[in-house]
Amino acid sequence: MENGEGIRLFFWIGTAIMIFLAFGVVLMITIYRSKIYKLSKRESDNLHKASLEAEKKERKRIASDLHDCINGNLGAMQNYVGMLSRKEPDELKKSIFLKMEDTLGETLESIENISFNLMPPMLENMGLVTTLKNYFVKVRKWNNVSIQSYFYSDNINIPASESYEIFRIIQEFITNMINHGKSDNIAINFRETNNGVILEISDNGLSFDFNKCIKNSYGMGLKNISSRIRQINAKFSQVPVDKGNKFIIELNTPK
Repeated sequence: MENGEGIRLFFWIGTAIMIFLAFGVVLMITIYRSKIYKLSKRESDNLHKASLEAEKKERKRIASDLHDCINGNLGAMQNYVGMLSRKEPDELKKSIFLKMEDTLGETLESIENISFNLMPPMLENMGLVTTLKNYFVKVRKWNNVSIQSYFYSDNINIPASESYEIFRIIQEFITNMINHGKSDNIAINFRETNNGVILEISDNGLSFDFNKCIKNSYGMGLKNISSRIRQINAKFSQVPVDKGNKFIIELNTPK
C-alpha cells in the first residue's frame, strides 16, 4: 500500500517538474523571440534612419546641381535668345525667337519647381512656415485645389532636422490626397500645446484607413510618412470624420 502511494507521489512530483520545465522552456523561447524582435526592429529603424539621411543628402545635391548648373545655363540661353529677338528685323524669325524665349522660361520654372520639391532652399534660412507657405502657392498654381493653412506663429520652434521631416510629411500627404484621394480642399493647421506642436491635416477627398492601407500598399508614399513620423518620435492618429480624412501629428519641441 505504502509502495503504491509512493509511486503516485513520485508520479505527481515528476509530472509537476516536467510541467514546470515545459513552462520554463516556453518562457525562455518567448523572451528570446521578444529580444530578437526588438533587435530586428532597432536594426530596421537604424537602417531606415540611415536611408532617410542618405536620401536627404542626395536630394540636396541634385537640387543644387539643377539650380546652380542647369538653371544657370538655361537662364543665360534665355537672355541670349531674348537679345537676338530684339535685334532681329525679320518678323517671322523674331516670332520664333520669342517662342524659344517663352519655352525656355517655362522650362526654367519647371526646373525651379523640381528643385524646390527635392530640397526647398529656404527651409534652412527662412524656416518651416515660410517654406510651407511658398510650397502651398506652388501647389495651388499647378493643381485645381484649395489649401487653407493656419500657423500659430511665423516662427514655430522646431529644430531644422525635424522641420525637414515635417515638410516631407505634409508634402507626401498633399500629393497622396490630390493624386489618389481626388481632394480639392485641404487644410493644414498648426497648434501650440504645453509640450510642443500639434499638426492637423484634413481633406475632403476619398476616405481611407491609413494603418490598413499601409499594410496592403505597395506604394512608398504612406510608408515614407510613417517612417518620417517615427524618425521625429511623433505621435500619429487618424480621427474619424463624416467626409474625407483627418490626421493628427503630435510633436514634442524644446522649450
